[in-house]
Amino acid sequence: MTDTGDLVWSGPSGNVANVRMQTFNDEPVLTYWSGEGTAGADAIVSHGWGEVLVYDSSYTLIATVCPQIDLLLPPGVTAKCLADIHEAQMTSRNTMLVTAYNITETDLTSADGPKDGWVLDCLALEVSLTTGEVLWSWSSLNHVPVQGSQQPLSGSGYNTSNPWDYFHINSIQLVGENYLINSRHFWTTYLVNPAGDILWRIEGHTGGDFGDMPEGGTFAWQHDTRLEYLNDEQTSARLHMFANNNAVPGQPNAILTTGLSLDLTLPPNPQTPPTLHTNLTNPLFPVGAWSQGTCSRLSNGDLFMGYGSDAVMMEYAPIAESDTTEGEVIWSAAFGNGDLVSSYRAFKQVWSATPTTDPNLVVLQADATSDALADCAAGSSHRGYVSWNGATDVTGWAVYAGQSENKLLEVGVAECLGYETEYVVPEDAAFVQVGAVKAGDTAVTRRSAVVAVGKS
Repeated sequence: MTDTGDLVWSGPSGNVANVRMQTFNDEPVLTYWSGEGTAGADAIVSHGWGEVLVYDSSYTLIATVCPQIDLLLPPGVTAKCLADIHEAQMTSRNTMLVTAYNITETDLTSADGPKDGWVLDCLALEVSLTTGEVLWSWSSLNHVPVQGSQQPLSGSGYNTSNPWDYFHINSIQLVGENYLINSRHFWTTYLVNPAGDILWRIEGHTGGDFGDMPEGGTFAWQHDTRLEYLNDEQTSARLHMFANNNAVPGQPNAILTTGLSLDLTLPPNPQTPPTLHTNLTNPLFPVGAWSQGTCSRLSNGDLFMGYGSDAVMMEYAPIAESDTTEGEVIWSAAFGNGDLVSSYRAFKQVWSATPTTDPNLVVLQADATSDALADCAAGSSHRGYVSWNGATDVTGWAVYAGQSENKLLEVGVAECLGYETEYVVPEDAAFVQVGAVKAGDTAVTRRSAVVAVGKS
């Protein structure tokens, strides 16, 4: 959608998530995850097994990320591709970071569970976009013991149908040659080297390796952690995240969700603990999201937040150093009511596209109650409706009309009014057609099919 709420592109139906614009071979692309089901056999909520699809700016499929690894899936579940729903982050080296979840048997007695218990072992993978080869992998179970998880067993962990989601990986970022890995259920973000060793960890309440957390800087159940260095020496960094601070849907005493940014001294030193940079909330529209969500820094310094389980998006302007809690909300949108509709991630990005498909034109007899009748002095009885799914930068529609489908003349240009434009069909036209006019172009970009008036 545009920032004025007009639809731009409506994608495929089914289990699709994590739609965003990224860069591949120095060109903008559209990527999203598509899978066999977000829960597989309805036993494991908020996970999936599927593929990540990469489309160019004509919406042509140019790559498919389908990691082939050895995973144990829930009973009765089959999948041709095994990428999880949570991450699909492209890197500058033409690879993609994806998550995967593997049902694994392990001893859970240290967490007051069964000795022969079952967990979801969370995997971080780096996959080649050109060959599909898994170039790097990391297992949470090999590096993070199960004790200490904030996620209760609650009857899980006893069989492969209901394994314990003890770690819950939901974001990965390439930081230099290392990997930033976020665990929702440990309230912890880890920096891991290529050998798989944990270099440091920051925990939401204790601070982990960084010392005491600042007032207003604690976090829990977080999503979408991202790190940026603040100096060339890489001794100072800022960690952004979507701090859900809640894990139970509909709980009556939900804690406010915040856009949290912490300034870190590197390497970690408890004597110089994290300092709070932002902890953004909107006092006019407080939200306590229990799942999902994003907090991304835009190129102009604004922070853009998609509130996950709550169907809300907000853009905050840069804030003064003296005010870390209430940034100015300069844009907001709601696309549903409460948590009845959700979006795993939301982004504000620049996207320019020309689909390979043709514009779609429909001609219908005008509704007698339509206000559009007043716009036609000639008393035309038909209206044209034109849309072009996925097209951007269209400013107008050249209208062609005539008595023969092979002899059409341009009779005017209708201003593009959002996703679907309605225009008056000339009364004496037997056939009509439209052509897309893009900003800055003198020629028509693409034409629709010719439509017979009264026979659409």
